[in-house]
Amino acid sequence: MLSPVSYDEFYDAAGLAELLSGWAAARPDLLSVTSIGPSWQGRDIWLATCTDTATGPAGSKPGFFVEANIHAAELTSSTAALHLLHRLLTDTDDERVGRLLRTRTVYVVPRVCPDGAEEVLRTGRYVRSSLRPHPDPEPAAGLHQGDADGDGRTLFMRVPDPHGPWKLCPEDPRLLVRREPDEDGGEYYRLLLEGEIVDHDGLTVPAAPPHEGLDLAANFHSDWPDLSARPRGAGPFAGSEPEVQALLRAIADRPNITGYLSLHTFGAVHLRPPLNADEQLPLDDLLRYDHLGRRAEQLTGYPVMSYDDLKHAPYRVRGGQLAWLYQERGVYAWITELWNPLRAAGLDASHPARWLVEHDVEDDLALLRWNDAELGDRGFVDWYPFDHPQLGKVELGGWDIVGSWYNPPAERREGEVAPVADWAIYLALASPLLAVTQVETRRVDGDVHLVRAVVANTGWLPTHVTEQARLREQVPPVTATIELPAGATLVTGPPRQELGQLSGRSGARSSTTWWGHEPGTPDRARVEWVVRGGPGAVVRVVAEHPRAGVATAEVTLTEDAVAHGLRGGDA
Repeated sequence: MLSPVSYDEFYDAAGLAELLSGWAAARPDLLSVTSIGPSWQGRDIWLATCTDTATGPAGSKPGFFVEANIHAAELTSSTAALHLLHRLLTDTDDERVGRLLRTRTVYVVPRVCPDGAEEVLRTGRYVRSSLRPHPDPEPAAGLHQGDADGDGRTLFMRVPDPHGPWKLCPEDPRLLVRREPDEDGGEYYRLLLEGEIVDHDGLTVPAAPPHEGLDLAANFHSDWPDLSARPRGAGPFAGSEPEVQALLRAIADRPNITGYLSLHTFGAVHLRPPLNADEQLPLDDLLRYDHLGRRAEQLTGYPVMSYDDLKHAPYRVRGGQLAWLYQERGVYAWITELWNPLRAAGLDASHPARWLVEHDVEDDLALLRWNDAELGDRGFVDWYPFDHPQLGKVELGGWDIVGSWYNPPAERREGEVAPVADWAIYLALASPLLAVTQVETRRVDGDVHLVRAVVANTGWLPTHVTEQARLREQVPPVTATIELPAGATLVTGPPRQELGQLSGRSGARSSTTWWGHEPGTPDRARVEWVVRGGPGAVVRVVAEHPRAGVATAEVTLTEDAVAHGLRGGDA
């Protein structure tokens, strides 16, 4: 019996390894677990490969890749990845899950950034990604976030200051609100992150840049025209970090990957390309993204928007997972941001980035009411006195950002992550899927036979997956190969023939209009050979495509014969 996923606590590195190894030992027919490389501090980065090995090896089937916890504090994303794996391993009687395991392969990296996650679990402080110091080996002067009082949480510091920009909210004194431009003579405060000050001069408290300034999600090879254009936290060069190197190798070594889902928190939104307003997606790619996105909204309740739509200002975004996976790998890539406390508090969460920049005080009060009703002191911690070693008497308190904003409370986690498993299963089943739908033979003369086969893409996406991949010639064509038994020979036709790319069902847009698409059979290709062989010889036809899988069918040379082949993964 498989150990269940814990929703009460987040797994540390040892617990994650034990859980995955236990699952692999319990279901070796469905799951294998390997390390794709070490992190900066030497921890394993685990890759779980999930497929029914009785229907073929993982690489012979279309693949779908799920990655989580590339941002250290976003621990719920790791829980969501584990929930998906557990669902695939235990819900095999479900028709869609069983079909997925027989015909596809799901790859899951539940934690890309084990070093940072371990630090977050230990101290409760926000860490973006890796713990490797960057860009400077020594911490810069100024305030660095940290657990100043050692209680395992990293909150805020409220410091009385007659020149401060904040005052107590009349409706709820726990909340600080902005001081008006013409206001004077009241009780005012400074608001600082909990932490300690490097090289404190006794007078000023500048906010220091993070000592661990890397963002692994920005360390991908994408859209860096020169060093000055590197995104914040991108590192010294694209792919410089061991965690990203391991991820890039894992993706490159699996050409069967047709789609990619990167799990994050927070926002309760699904993101797709483009990243910038001047980037135009080919129409077919945009239409497919829209079709898939409508299903995402139905399954999860999260809205779908492009990364460009998410931005609250028209700045240019360079690099990142979405850009590299769509532009350079030619697959449909998504970022799903799990959880949003605004939704939990009954507020409009449709555009979280804009809300964080500007919102009404009433929203803050609604969040406090939600906290009081559901979280208690696990969300917003009431202010309490603390003798800071550098600032003297301050108050600690405010929102536990890691514990309530970046991650939902324990009782909400399973309900939050479960719909994302359905979303991932849907995306994986949208892949192309090869089949040899028919092989027929006809005797031409004596022991000479015509062998004709029909190769079809029975999946939703075309074999090349995206128009981006087709236009950039990133994917080789479908091939059909004839395999002959001993004593049989090929008379005409090369044994291996290229059939180009095959359309999928996504090309069928409407049954009431022909505009914009041409009805027909663009999902099929015919191939034939002339073979010399005696009666009873068995001929095998193998269709292959790196993204659509491998499919086979056999036929016996007789007077006339027809054999119906098998889809990839059903052989």
